Amino acid sequence: MGTYLKSLSIAGYRSYNNNLKQNTIDLKKINIIIGANGAGKSNLISFLEMVSYMMTRGLRNYVSKQGGAQSLMHFGPKETEQIRGELQIHDSIDEKEDIYSFALEQSATNQLFFANEKMQYQDRRHFDPFVRDFGVGHLESGMPDYSDSTIRILRNYLEQLRVFHFNDTSISSRIRSSTNITDSAYLRSDGGNIAAFLYRMREDPDTVKYYDRIVRYVRIIMPQFLDFFFAPDQNGVLSLNWRQDNSEEVFGPHQFSDGTLRFIALTTLLLQPPKSAPMTIILDEPEIGLHPYAISVLAKEIRTASNTSQIIVSTQSPLLLNEFECEDIIIAEYDEDSHCTALHRPKKSKLKEWLKEYSLGELWQKNVLGGLPV
Repeated sequence: MGTYLKSLSIAGYRSYNNNLKQNTIDLKKINIIIGANGAGKSNLISFLEMVSYMMTRGLRNYVSKQGGAQSLMHFGPKETEQIRGELQIHDSIDEKEDIYSFALEQSATNQLFFANEKMQYQDRRHFDPFVRDFGVGHLESGMPDYSDSTIRILRNYLEQLRVFHFNDTSISSRIRSSTNITDSAYLRSDGGNIAAFLYRMREDPDTVKYYDRIVRYVRIIMPQFLDFFFAPDQNGVLSLNWRQDNSEEVFGPHQFSDGTLRFIALTTLLLQPPKSAPMTIILDEPEIGLHPYAISVLAKEIRTASNTSQIIVSTQSPLLLNEFECEDIIIAEYDEDSHCTALHRPKKSKLKEWLKEYSLGELWQKNVLGGLPV
């Protein structure tokens, strides 16, 4: 793993209280976040999504979509003065550390503005870290204003902290719609360009083997599936059409079931060529709508993807949890006394005897791991 998110600290954001140090979690190659409904799993995911929006001058857009600044602050502005974050990014190739930190406050128009924004860069060649202060009072991140290579590389990484949502598979969803053949550089977070992305993968001799692998995995959960059928029209527009085994009929994307279409999008994301894969892949409850056997296959794909990308997944599926190790797990629990989320990792030493007889999913259901309503 080259560049990855080494640790994350959150304060004042939704269910996370104002103690930045308390809400710090170290991240690994695979991170499976479990917890009850309302425990704060999705809040951690959405915090990373907000950071990604910030890197493209989209903070105001994000805040507006979420209902304004007040809805993002822990118990509102009367309880929380600032939303704060600190992300430590490690580059194992160049052996360097980047730290991006910020604080956001509510404006008079129920938006957020930067009370501070900084980055710190440290490598083994220099004793003192390089620090860049982006100032105060701005409504959008100051990072895009700088062309310095160090800042640009960090910003590009943070921009890629996209959360992939493939849950909208309605008849009018983007994933079932046509797309232009040129929209194929990377897989969009809603899967809206999946046909173009797969078509480019198939047509490139260097990546066709990854396309063939995706097709094989789709056949595992849909045995009658033969292959995708791409026929761009004169304007370069194509759809996610497909063919069935022993049939000449061409089916459209609307003839995939919701679960199958989600599985195809997840498989494309996780098994794509390493050169196009995001450095960090973030998924919020990817098991929704999947058959139990497909969940097991999904876990295998996650482990494969972790060879080139860091994986952060929130889940409510004991079946998915069963496929991973104790070291991969982060538990989110809502503290009823403090009215906030607490994050921690289970200690394998304390579960050693339990694991001789039970799987991780069973221990979660028995509330041995925690992360269930009490």
